[in-house]
Amino acid sequence: MGVHGLTGLLRRYAPSSLKTISASTLAHQSIAFDASCHLNKFVYGDEPHPRRHIYGFYSMARFCQLVGIKPIFVFDGSVRIKAKEYGHARRKRQRRKVLHSLSYERDRSQRLALWEDVADSYRDISDAAAARILDELGDTLDELEETTTSILNKRQQEELQHSSDQVIEQHVKEDVAAEERIEHKLALIARDLRTAMMTADDTERYTSTVRNLSKQEHQLMSCLIRERIHSAASVLRHVKDANVHMMGSLEKRSIRITQDMRDECIEFLRGIGFVCLTIENHEAEAMCARLTKEGRSNATVTEDMDTLVFGDAPILRYFFARTRPILQVDPLVARHEMGLTRDQFIDLCILCGTDFSATIHGIGPIRAYDMIRRYGSIERVLENLSSKYVPDVNFDYLLAREVFNSLPPIPTDDASYNPAPVDDNTIAKYTNHYDIDRQQVEIKLETMLFQQQQQHHSIIPEESNVFGPDPFGTAKD
Repeated sequence: MGVHGLTGLLRRYAPSSLKTISASTLAHQSIAFDASCHLNKFVYGDEPHPRRHIYGFYSMARFCQLVGIKPIFVFDGSVRIKAKEYGHARRKRQRRKVLHSLSYERDRSQRLALWEDVADSYRDISDAAAARILDELGDTLDELEETTTSILNKRQQEELQHSSDQVIEQHVKEDVAAEERIEHKLALIARDLRTAMMTADDTERYTSTVRNLSKQEHQLMSCLIRERIHSAASVLRHVKDANVHMMGSLEKRSIRITQDMRDECIEFLRGIGFVCLTIENHEAEAMCARLTKEGRSNATVTEDMDTLVFGDAPILRYFFARTRPILQVDPLVARHEMGLTRDQFIDLCILCGTDFSATIHGIGPIRAYDMIRRYGSIERVLENLSSKYVPDVNFDYLLAREVFNSLPPIPTDDASYNPAPVDDNTIAKYTNHYDIDRQQVEIKLETMLFQQQQQHHSIIPEESNVFGPDPFGTAKD
């Protein structure tokens, strides 16, 4: 989770703390890597390799070698910090929601397949049949002025009055029977969709994306029935594509990161000659902060903004991104520009929201910054808190403070930071075992380096207006 909304605050109130750099400026430096953060990124990413996490770490480690960086990979251990129980509980709820949503989308996929089976038959159903199908869907056919019975009788009479020929009469009967079969199929689909819509309203079990797509599906089916669209299959394609994309995303997110996966990454990285550290009963980003504090590294590569709260060293975001430059965030500059002490900055981040505590309902990043500037601490904020702002039952700011102010120990011997050299045959043994095409990786990395060199002078995306007018700015004449 990091710190909710912190990047937006820094863009507005401490823009000098953010700057883009190229990887080449980090040459000859030791850099700590929040490896657990990147493990998530690789597992849930788009790389098609069957062992995405191993392929990702090999590529990133090799990238470091190409630019002359000495990486120190820091992994979470099997024993996690007790203070993160709130964050773990939230992630557990999210995981359950992902699993329920995935099951929902699989059911939708089957329903859309049934839709396609009758996609060319919508134009053949009568108004009476359409009214009954829409009733199953929970809609009505407002334009109908006659009862469904009279419409059906009228249609049959019109078809039969032109001829008393038995053959034509038989064809009419067959048409009616065919329409009834189509109506039955569409009614079942409509009934299933209506039930699914009501099920998706459970916000604890299903994502908002699932609900939004269900609304689109409902509107589409209603439109198809009302308008008797002839090319229904092409109209359905949009929902089908969205369903396929969502299932793929949810399937990735349903993968659980295990200790065996972490151990496999550590064994691989050490085997090809890189430093790996493991932190028990604390956070990887906290150990990264300690490494910079003790002079073992110069910065931390991570996507978690709470790394800024643990220490004073810069963090590097988007380090291994293909299409954007590296973003360096300096906490010392940030605190100076925001006019906050380190203790006040910690309190600000706790109010914004971290993995170690819930928040105060109704207080977002902007209001949190306003209150810390005005009152100086969470204690003073609580003393002056309006009744409309209610602390969550899990708002434990003292515990969160304790976490951010306590860094874990790190190895003190130099040997821990200087792995034994390995030869190319050893590296080949590991890469062959995981079916990694080293030449292909080299080509990808050369392209990435070129792109980063071209982009690192770009301006930080202007997002300050996401919060509206600056409430602390000086009014202009």
